[in-house]
Amino acid sequence: MQEVLQGVRVVDFTRHMSGPYCTLLLGDFGADVIKVESMPHGDPTRKMGTAFIDGESSLFLIWNRSKRSLALDTRKPQAREIIHRLVSNADLLAENFRPGVAQKMGLGYEELAALNSRLIYLSISAFGANGPYARVPGTDPVVQAMSGVMSVTGEAGRDPVLVGFPVADFASAMVAVQGALLGLIARQTTGRGQRVDIPMLASLVFGLTTRLATYWGSGQQPVREGSSHSAVAPYQRYVAQDGDIVAGAWTTDSWPRFCQALDLSELVEDPRFAGNVERMRNRVALNEILDATFRSRTVAQWEQAFRQSNGLFGPVLTIPQMLEHPQIKALGIVQSLDHPKLGPIPHIASPIFMSDTPAEARLPPPQYGQHTQQVLNELGYSDRQVAELARAQVVHLAAVENVHG
Repeated sequence: MQEVLQGVRVVDFTRHMSGPYCTLLLGDFGADVIKVESMPHGDPTRKMGTAFIDGESSLFLIWNRSKRSLALDTRKPQAREIIHRLVSNADLLAENFRPGVAQKMGLGYEELAALNSRLIYLSISAFGANGPYARVPGTDPVVQAMSGVMSVTGEAGRDPVLVGFPVADFASAMVAVQGALLGLIARQTTGRGQRVDIPMLASLVFGLTTRLATYWGSGQQPVREGSSHSAVAPYQRYVAQDGDIVAGAWTTDSWPRFCQALDLSELVEDPRFAGNVERMRNRVALNEILDATFRSRTVAQWEQAFRQSNGLFGPVLTIPQMLEHPQIKALGIVQSLDHPKLGPIPHIASPIFMSDTPAEARLPPPQYGQHTQQVLNELGYSDRQVAELARAQVVHLAAVENVHG
């Protein structure tokens, strides 16, 4: 089956999550992603976290499928020629160094664009290429803090908290995918590549739509609302007999359906709750009624009632429960890949479903330097030349472990 990015070559200098998760998705859709890993240890994520499977970091495994690994000591003069050969035939280069670092390494946009005028140069950084924070280090928690996201996350009257997953990394990774594709589309018209900058800070601020709309519309500073929606009531977490749920009314016509599910149709005519503005103003009084009502039945009973009324409802699932949920199974996004060392390993497939050019996890996460020989041969280096580069410790040739199978 045709792959939408077949024939697109990506030279990937990214590490950790934001860059690698972007290039993973490009690889799933057919791009040839060559992950350039610095010697002697490769992507720092290979040693990061607390969960390891036979010595392999689970974080590295989940962020790096559909790629080939080239282990290269970029400090060596001979590496410069390898990089130039890679870039000369590439469509896209991705990096997420702090601004200024790539230039010092000889990987700056101007230098590489001179070799390949069609190159899309994708840069992801914490704060962007310009401004007083351009060269300040930052990762997901720092960006969450400075974006305002932490200030509105957590229980009312309590400390700000991080979002429960690396939302700044994820948001910038997905925006970077869009930037990469837009760069490729623009090149079809102009014939030229360009630089595409993705500040993690801007990516996260872009998602603050409800909070910014409320602030600009009312002048009131957004605050932490816990599990309550910041602009709509009721729409929040409630406690049933045997677990937590989220239920609510988003639009005018969903409020009667919400009340129907709870057998509280009299609330529809209550002037305190006539519209969303009134319900937000009287949310404390409304929740006194709703809290007592929700505690009277089980999660399963409430789910059935809301399905019958076509109301907004979802159980609060743990991660293990989510993985076993029938809707997750129906989507088919929990899959497995056969790793040569580890055997079958789980992964989450692409959330983009295309009928004619679907995504596919084409390669398991690479072992460090697994494809060095292969990539260098493709660049025109003979086996003898590759062996000489390895002896000079310019490249690392992996002794690929093939324990499984």
